Amino acid sequence: MKNIKGFTLIELLAVIVILAIIALIATPIILGIIDDARKSAKDRTAELVANGVQLAYTRYLFKNNGSGSPDQFCTYMVATYFDMDKATLDSNGCAEGSTSVVVNVGKDKYTVEYNKDKKTATVKGDKDSSTADVTDVVVNLGSVVAGAGA
Repeated sequence: MKNIKGFTLIELLAVIVILAIIALIATPIILGIIDDARKSAKDRTAELVANGVQLAYTRYLFKNNGSGSPDQFCTYMVATYFDMDKATLDSNGCAEGSTSVVVNVGKDKYTVEYNKDKKTATVKGDKDSSTADVTDVVVNLGSVVAGAGA
């Protein structure tokens, strides 16, 4: 008889069991890394929206020689930087003296709240969307001075 070389059924099952255990351990770790990356990307997007708000406020002050109301700033910010028309503005929170607006970035929603007393803008994740767990980003608009550098 010839010597037939190969693996027994028990050896093959042992390898399969070991691979299954490794997969069970690695899957939650990989999924956690993916979730962390998604949250980090949404946090960075909130920071970009906050930077856009600060830029909008700076341009608003330059345009109005350092004055203007928070309500007008909200409307100016949305119309200029988030490219919404008047009907969309009314349905997104800038109408009738509101100082907050919902901004859509792709499929994600962010809320920008302007505090006229503290001169800050806070970018928050929308509680009813995939950005609910976004870390709030606060922009100090009081440090923006009209005419700086001019």
